[in-house]
Amino acid sequence: MSEVQLDRFRKVVKTKDGSLVVLRPLASEDGEKLATMFASVSESDRRVLKHDVTNKELVVSWAENVDPEDVFSLVAQIDDEIVADATLHRNPGTSMAHVGEIRIVIGRRMRGKGLGMVMLEELLALAEKLGLEQLQAMVPVGSTIAQRAFEEAGFKQEAVFKDYFKAADNRYYDVAVFFLVLKERWEEF
Repeated sequence: MSEVQLDRFRKVVKTKDGSLVVLRPLASEDGEKLATMFASVSESDRRVLKHDVTNKELVVSWAENVDPEDVFSLVAQIDDEIVADATLHRNPGTSMAHVGEIRIVIGRRMRGKGLGMVMLEELLALAEKLGLEQLQAMVPVGSTIAQRAFEEAGFKQEAVFKDYFKAADNRYYDVAVFFLVLKERWEEF
């Protein structure tokens, strides 16, 4: 799948509550909307994200400097509001070029409505089209809904990193590492 095809991707999905949501790539003009979505995420959920999403300039810069070769960001939009962000991080030109990392953040408005699973399935399909062989996801221990979603998608928990995330309040959190093999090496034999 080429970057032009990625840029043109659009899909309308229906969530459990009947909401119609447009899935599309993050665009350079989406920074403010993305920052607003991240601001709606609860403090307990934000504390275990890799970046300080309360830093509006940082979030806006992600949109302004979008590079789908490194990070493909799929946003969910209702009307003119971004309600979720799911990213596929890649490592082109490295020994990890065959591995991608998935991160998903659902804004307050759409929590618990199945949107995260829909976005996860879209990123899995995209990863296969891009030729990735393995995917990983890091989920805070105790996030049972997220852990169950990755397991339902075929991921297996491979490790737990103790005290891996350090939040702004200087508290440490354990993280479960999930992997999904998209292409078994033995198939090439």
